[in-house]
Amino acid sequence: MTRLIILLFIIFSSLAPKAQDIECFILKAPEKPFYDIKKIGVLEFDCSSNHRMNKFVTDQIVADLLSQNRGIYDSKSGWYGMVKGKKGKTFVKGVNTDFYQVMEREQLEKILKEQRLSLSGTIDESSAAEVGRLLGLDVIIMGNVSYSSVDKRTGQDYPCLKRTVTAKGTMKMVSVETAQIVGTKSAQVSLYVSKCSDARSEVPRAEVIAESAMKSLVHEFTDYFAPGYQNITYKFEKVKLKEFKTKSKEAMDFVKIGDLDRAFPIVYAMFEADSYNPKAAYNLGILYEMVGSNTDALEYYNIAYELDYSNINYNQAVNRAKAGIGVNNYLEEIGRPVEPYTFTGGNAADALAEKVQIKGNSGDRVNVYELPDKKSEIAAKVPGGLEFKVIEDRGSFIKIQLRGTKTGFVHKSDVK
Repeated sequence: MTRLIILLFIIFSSLAPKAQDIECFILKAPEKPFYDIKKIGVLEFDCSSNHRMNKFVTDQIVADLLSQNRGIYDSKSGWYGMVKGKKGKTFVKGVNTDFYQVMEREQLEKILKEQRLSLSGTIDESSAAEVGRLLGLDVIIMGNVSYSSVDKRTGQDYPCLKRTVTAKGTMKMVSVETAQIVGTKSAQVSLYVSKCSDARSEVPRAEVIAESAMKSLVHEFTDYFAPGYQNITYKFEKVKLKEFKTKSKEAMDFVKIGDLDRAFPIVYAMFEADSYNPKAAYNLGILYEMVGSNTDALEYYNIAYELDYSNINYNQAVNRAKAGIGVNNYLEEIGRPVEPYTFTGGNAADALAEKVQIKGNSGDRVNVYELPDKKSEIAAKVPGGLEFKVIEDRGSFIKIQLRGTKTGFVHKSDVK
């Protein structure tokens, strides 16, 4: 299994974001929303390639639906679904993804046996709906999967072996009320392992690789109808106005270390200073979307798109935020809303203000005077290394903002 993890790391690394991009997990709307579903039953899937996979796939679907962090994976290893969700980085607060009541397998099997129906997915939609009605379900999930394996030997005297396994299948969602298919999802996933020379014997059996491929296939199925998390890479726009150049980089540095509170007032201030700049509006929308505030995100994404309707990223962001609002509304309805996020990094006016840094280090103390005169009373003795907001330039002195409402004057020789 360790070898497979290493392999998938190599595969996903080729898709890894560039250094200046920001990667995190956000709430994702399903491909086809079924927000009225509460109780689900999963019939055993039929795997024509290997019947031992029947129970494996079915159990994976149930586990995925019961996961509290569905869709989150360790972005460093790139191994989807194989590590604890807590290792993925998300700024969305208070949302677990175990939205449904999933019927225990034993109860489904009991009813199936009582009705003398097959346990391997060969029953029709009407029979499935009847089982669902007996159990008080909303939807029955059923389907079939299969996999194939291809070995390719390359190199002089064939020193390398590449084993590729392709899993594919179809999931059907049957309404218990109408016995009609209300949703269908077909998907295909391919994974491979390649080894050379003496290591060829370490290539896992096709069945082992197939299990990993089936897990990814299951994610495709559940993503079809269930809200969850998705990994997204944001590329913040560079605001190329001269007065914002330094501040823009500062904001991105804060975002990269996950300090959204300190990034927000800078990004917001840049928009306030130039509200007709689509890049500034887009960046602000990103911060709101990252914390799950999709209504606010849509407001600023709309502004960006209206100002530059040819930008495909802005258009995609608008559509993503609209879908995200649907998820937010669903979470409100079931009493599990996104926890409101309050940015606490200060106000926008201060974010773009000119600042000066006191010379020295924390062990030093520099005099700040009440008046622009060294003979005046000392207002404070401040440590070296601290930054202060500039209020005005007064000849050889700079008037700075101290804590609270207090101000003072520092000699220019004492600042960097």
